[in-house]
Amino acid sequence: MHPILFRIGSFPVYSYGVMLFAAFVAAIIIMRHELVKRGISSSSLYLLAAILALAGVVGARLFYILGHIAEFKGNWVRVFDINTLGMIYYGGLLLAIPVGIIAIRRLKLPTGVVADAVGLALPLSLAIARVGCFLNGCCGGKTSGLPWAVTVPGTANAVHPTQLYEAVLDLAVFGLLLVLRKYLHRDWDIFLISLAVYAAIRFAMEFFRFHTSPGAAVFFQALSAAIFVVSLGLFWWRHRAGQLPEAGEAD
Repeated sequence: MHPILFRIGSFPVYSYGVMLFAAFVAAIIIMRHELVKRGISSSSLYLLAAILALAGVVGARLFYILGHIAEFKGNWVRVFDINTLGMIYYGGLLLAIPVGIIAIRRLKLPTGVVADAVGLALPLSLAIARVGCFLNGCCGGKTSGLPWAVTVPGTANAVHPTQLYEAVLDLAVFGLLLVLRKYLHRDWDIFLISLAVYAAIRFAMEFFRFHTSPGAAVFFQALSAAIFVVSLGLFWWRHRAGQLPEAGEAD
């Protein structure tokens, strides 16, 4: 683990923050490529990306705080410290979706097309962010005797490197979506498939991840199952009903 990459004078540069920034840059590159490819101007992309990133960070942090409120009592300044730990992806997702839809409509962009660009960028961004989690030593797994188990500084037992498990799977999903986008021609398809597959991955990861709260794994599995069912349900309904516009049309 390497939570601090280097220092500029006395100022520490955290690996987690650097990898989050790298994930953000990767998302912008993928989204810009997809929007241009589908004939959409990317002139508003940077503003939209900033809005999505801010909503994601705020939502992820709030979700963590609500689940660990006792950690902050008496020291509320720590609420604003996101350099080391304390962000939950699902919280960011649940806030970024409605905020993003509002922003996209106000920028007069086709919501489904942008959603697909976001859906394609998500797994690659998550893979990069999970490397940051690994370097930081957070989001680790349960005790393991497997040859590739790792030992977190300050602990005696080797654990599953669940951050790397997920990073590899996220990269595989990114590759899968690159292939599927050739065959999925309706707006929102890539986004819904991206959510569903990630939910399946997160459901599986919870069998290996360690949580201080005994009910956390069950909660995240239930949430993952709900997102999986809703995403695939919407995907099936849209193709069955044929009620939404074809790809490239504004909604």
